[in-house]
Parts: sequence; structure tokens; C-alpha cells
Amino acid sequence: ANQGAVAIENARLFQENLEKQRMEEELNIARDLQMSMLPARCPQVEGFDIAALSTPAREVGGDFFDFIEIGEGKVGLIVGDVTGKSVSGALVMSAARSVFRMLSEEELSVEDIMIRANRRAKKDMKSGMFVALLYALLNSKDRSVSLCSAGQTQPVYYSAVDDKTTLVQTEGDRFPIGILEEVEYKETFLHLAPGDKLVLYTDGIVEAMNDKQEIYGFERLLDLVNSSGSTDAKSLLNEIMRQVKEFVGEAPQSDDLTVIVVSVK
Repeated sequence: ANQGAVAIENARLFQENLEKQRMEEELNIARDLQMSMLPARCPQVEGFDIAALSTPAREVGGDFFDFIEIGEGKVGLIVGDVTGKSVSGALVMSAARSVFRMLSEEELSVEDIMIRANRRAKKDMKSGMFVALLYALLNSKDRSVSLCSAGQTQPVYYSAVDDKTTLVQTEGDRFPIGILEEVEYKETFLHLAPGDKLVLYTDGIVEAMNDKQEIYGFERLLDLVNSSGSTDAKSLLNEIMRQVKEFVGEAPQSDDLTVIVVSVK
């Protein structure tokens, strides 16, 4: 009986170790896939200074960002958060990225791109999976940005003329992509001036929590951007990440942190 019990325990431990190895292998595949999709550098757009960073909470996160260069002086910016993690999340991320890149080549409006991408996602993604995503189109010719949000956090906009920072209230439906087949997304248009800043980010930033169960929140982010002055995009990005991590302290990072900062020259 003792020998049988030992054999059963060894078999159980072997099975657990085998399952752990499979999970680690899956995570490695997903991590490699995810990292290969993130842009290696930020685009150079006349009149704009752009910086971006994504830090996953685990080995593989659900956040991603992307840049799509569309003709001369135009670039699409994407900030997204996929519901699935590991390989499934990475595959959904890859599919969403490909759809937006393909639709952007057709030179459609921002809202048309969002509507078509949502229809495609609804058909292709399995039930229960969706993408909270914000798509913005920068235009260097008239220093403007058109943006549309599908369940993503509201962008932070700093106006140098007014010396004021606000949350951009996007128009239209805000359902994440892949939930409903017919959604009426609307684009929001902003004229930008030298010194203005636009910060796109996922909810991991404002929902970062310290060991006292306090969240970082929108007010701290608004105050930080408002006090950034003439800081360039890279410096502001680094300061946002530094302040969030300092606020969280020793508490574990519970969600991915993704930020794109656009500064107008």
C-alpha cells in the first residue's frame, strides 16, 4: 500500500510538472508573438513628437499599441486592450492589428474604419472576446487629430493656449470592438496648436492600486500632464510611468500599463 501511494504521488507530481512546462511554453510563444507585433520605434511625423511604451503585468499582457503610416504627413495611432491573455489574446491582438492596417490603406474616415473593423471582429472572434480600442489619426498638414473610442479610456488633452488639461469626451457609441455587430461609432475632431499634448493610455494607468487599496485615478494624471510644461513626449511618458510605479510602491502590478504621448511642436 505504501509503495502504491508513493507511485501515485510521483505520477501526480510528474503530471503537474508536465502541465507547468506546457503552460510555460505557451506563455513563451505568446510573449514572443506579442513583442514581435509592438512597433520597434515611433514614427517621425512633421510637427509632432511621439513616444510610446507598454509594460505587461504578467509575462503576457492584453495591452498593445500600434502606428500606421498613411500617406504623407498622416499616421494612425492605436491603443488597445484584449480580453484574452496568453496565446488566445495574442492571436486576437494580431488579428485586430491586421484589420486596422488593411482598412487604413483604403483611406477611409476614422469612424468608417472603426465600424468596419468591428463588423469583421464580430464575425471572426469567438463569443466572450472583445477589444477595448482607441484609434486616432494625426494629420501634420493642418495639425489635427481625429479619434474614435471603442470602450477605451478617455484621452488626456493639454491645451497650451488655455493652459488647461481635460479628458476628451468622444462622441458616438463606445462599445468595445467585437461585442455588437452594428455599432454607431463617431469620430471626434481636435485642432492642435504648438505646445499641445495628447496622451492615449489604457485603464491600467488610472486603475493602478497601491497597498492601501487606493487607485492612481484621473486627477493625478491630469495634474501631471498639466504641470509638464514644455516637456517633450519621451520625458512626459517616462514621468507618467515613474509616478504610477512610485504610487503603487510594493503592491504587485495588477494590470498592463500602456501609454502613447503626442506633443505638438
